[in-house]
Amino acid sequence: MIDLPPRYDGTLHPEVWIQDLRFFCTLMGIHEQATILNIAILRIDHNIPIPKDINSFKSLINVLKDHVTHSVFRAVSLEKLNKLKCERSIDMSEFIAKFNSLCSNANITNREEKKDYLLRSMPDNIVRDVLRNRIEKLNSFDKVIETFKEVMLDHRSQVRYGSKIALKHVVTGRFLSSKDIRYDTGSKQYMVYCSNWQSDKRTDFWIVIPPHKQYCKPGNPVAFNSIIELKHQQTSRNLHSHGGIESPITKQQEVTCYSGTDNNNNWQLQRHSTTNKYDNSGYWMIGDTISLRHVNTKKLLSSHDFLFDDGNQEVTCHSYGHEENNKWCIEVLE
Repeated sequence: MIDLPPRYDGTLHPEVWIQDLRFFCTLMGIHEQATILNIAILRIDHNIPIPKDINSFKSLINVLKDHVTHSVFRAVSLEKLNKLKCERSIDMSEFIAKFNSLCSNANITNREEKKDYLLRSMPDNIVRDVLRNRIEKLNSFDKVIETFKEVMLDHRSQVRYGSKIALKHVVTGRFLSSKDIRYDTGSKQYMVYCSNWQSDKRTDFWIVIPPHKQYCKPGNPVAFNSIIELKHQQTSRNLHSHGGIESPITKQQEVTCYSGTDNNNNWQLQRHSTTNKYDNSGYWMIGDTISLRHVNTKKLLSSHDFLFDDGNQEVTCHSYGHEENNKWCIEVLE
């Protein structure tokens, strides 16, 4: 059975359709332009009238563009362009290919107009404002796309309210964990410890949420110096500490997972510093070395190579300063 060339019914851009048809004819060994033009006319839907004096591909394309079906096609493409969103997890190359295709199909050719549609597709106002400031004076749309790529890569590296993270203790390389085991002493709340050297979604994932009795819009980036809570994904309990209760091994301030809601779940996000000066500008990103300061007691989340009998590593709140054991970083972000 002989394959037929693509048919035109108004659901493709005329120029794209002609290109596909010419490619088909080349594959079939048909190179005479007049013959290809006649094949093209024969493959057009009978509801689209074609004048008999058509003698070039340019004139044929103009006739197809003037027909009402192409007007509908442009309107549908514009509607799709208005709905197009560049979500955080989207493949950027696929997004840009679709964006450019829809702009072409909707006959959007003006550079500033294309910038406007690209800005509309951004995932939130924060990313939109960053991109707007950086592309405002660019005179090349290729440069706009390059800048878009850079902004989106930064966006994907930002920790946001609602992000699921695996938090690694820098010195020992183990991940902050919890599960349904209570301390035998102290508060007898659920244990927090460092366990695996490779993150495990069952025990090591925490959700970044706003502090007790405060609201932050999900998806907003987390600025340094913010007060946050960390909710253990598997158990829905919060990272918690309190003064006056000692940890089992080192007798430092106990850290637990707590199902209740109170101010002892609040932690201040800081860049780790070796001095009393903290650079807390900007937003929390993958790769940042951080400290988490317990708001009520001012002590820092810490771990060390003191082990429980099961081989897990003790986590406590310890010291007010800048020890190496207070350093944490994000290894996984979802």
